[in-house]
Parts: sequence; C-alpha cells; structure tokens
Amino acid sequence: MAKQSTQALIWCIIYTFLLLSYVTPLLILTIYLIMVPVLIMFTRLDLRLFILTYAISVASVYALTGPFGAPILIMSLFFLPPAIVMGTFYKKQAPVRAALTGGTVTLLAEFLLGLVVAYAAGLRPIDRVEDFLYSSIDSLPEVMVNTVNKAQLDLAVQHFIQFIPLLLITTSFFYVIVSHGIGRWVMRKLGTNVPGLPRAREWRMPKSFVWYFLIVMIMDFFISIESRSTLSMFVWNLLPILTMIFALQAIGFFFFVAHAKKWPVIVPLLGILALILFFPLVYLYSILGVLDVLLPIRKRITG
Repeated sequence: MAKQSTQALIWCIIYTFLLLSYVTPLLILTIYLIMVPVLIMFTRLDLRLFILTYAISVASVYALTGPFGAPILIMSLFFLPPAIVMGTFYKKQAPVRAALTGGTVTLLAEFLLGLVVAYAAGLRPIDRVEDFLYSSIDSLPEVMVNTVNKAQLDLAVQHFIQFIPLLLITTSFFYVIVSHGIGRWVMRKLGTNVPGLPRAREWRMPKSFVWYFLIVMIMDFFISIESRSTLSMFVWNLLPILTMIFALQAIGFFFFVAHAKKWPVIVPLLGILALILFFPLVYLYSILGVLDVLLPIRKRITG
C-alpha cells in the first residue's frame, strides 16, 4: 500500500505540472501527452487511489490557474474516458488491438457528442469553421486572392468541410497511438507488462478490407466532385483511410522481405522515408499492400 501511495504522489505531481503547462507556450508540445499520466495511473493504481490522485491533480490546477482553470478541467475530463477504456483493456491483458480500438472509438464518440451538443445549443461549429476559412482567405493579400477563381476557393472550402470526419478520426487515433506508445514504454520500465503492437513484418490486414477498398473506389468514380451528400462524405473520408491502411500493409511487407532476406533494417526504413518525402507514393504503396493481402507473395519469398 505504501508503494502504491508513493507512486500515486509522484504521478499526481507529474500530471499537475503537465496540466499547468497548458497556460504556457509548452502547450504546443505537452497537449499530445495529456492522456499518458492518466493512462499510467489508472493501469497501475487501484481504483480508489486513482480517483483520489486524479481529483487532487485537477483540483490543484483549477485552484492555481484562476480563470484558465475551467478550460483545463474540461480538457482533462474530455480525455479521461479513452484513457480509462485503454487502461481497462491493459489490466485485462487484452490484445493491443482492442485497447487501441476502444480508445479511438471512445475519443471519436466524444468528438461527435460534442458536435451534437454544440448544434443543440445553437453554436453550429461546422458553420463557424467555414466562416473562419473564408475570413482567412479574405485576409490574404489581394494579389493572391485575385489569382484564384472564387469557384475554386468555394470548392476547396467545401472539400475541407467534407473531410472533417477524417480529421476527427485521424486526431483520435493519433492521440491513442501516442498515449499507448509512451505509456507502454514507461510502464514497462516500471515493471508493468502491457501488450504491444505486433512486429511490422507480421502486419496482415483482413482480406475483407480489400473488398471494402474496391467498393469505395468504384463509388468514388460515380460521385460528383461538387456533391455535398452524406454518401460523398462517407466515400471521401473512407477512401484515404483505406489507402493509408494498405500503404501500412506495404511497409509491413518491406520489413518482412528485409527479415526474410536478412537485409539491414535500414532498407525498410528507407521505404518509410520515401513515403514521407514523396507522399504521392502512398497510392503505389497501397496497391502493393492489396497484392500482399490477396496473393501468396510472402510464401514465394520464403519458399
């Protein structure tokens, strides 16, 4: 019990200082770590001690930050549920896929619930985003604004609005994967075993994803670029997600080949670097990923 109390005190201090950093310029870096201490505390401490530690942290920050306390408290509470969901899976020693999926879905659900509540309150956040984009364009030098056709600007703004679901999904997954990576590393150093992601060379997407990819690609051919329907939003958000999934499958294939041929790890890493520097390669990578899932390429390499 004394050991748990000491851990609770240490993480209470760490989390308090992390939240206090949100009233400083460090916010641009520390905001991405907001779930990590909570995830570690929930996984390593018993429930009563976790609740006490968390409550003391947020109460201290609220008392010390004055008018800034309320936004920090809301932000902390917003990221609390996905950390608890992930920590619950960790405690059960469930597969890491379950923890990542649970955390991402929980965070995404909160984003969507926030939109629903905002609309119910008459705030219309998406309209505000659209107004912000137009005001940002209008603030550009007149020479730049006049060089672009207004119809093209309107189309670009509408495309951005259409991609808001993709932005929310990407943001949710990013926070979860960062929290898992850092949290797992810290907890392993502290002696807590947390399941990790499979090695890159073992990545295999279900074959059903190929059919989803094919269906979405076909639908994309028949949807007008100017369409603002729910179906168009669904297709244009799902297509880049599936494209990236199969690009990651291709990267896993690179690691598999390097392992099978006993090549240095720098070879697949160069493949990742090429994708970062020349992002249009993502389409070529996704095709390779699809072939890797559908065809027995790996058996031929090892055979």
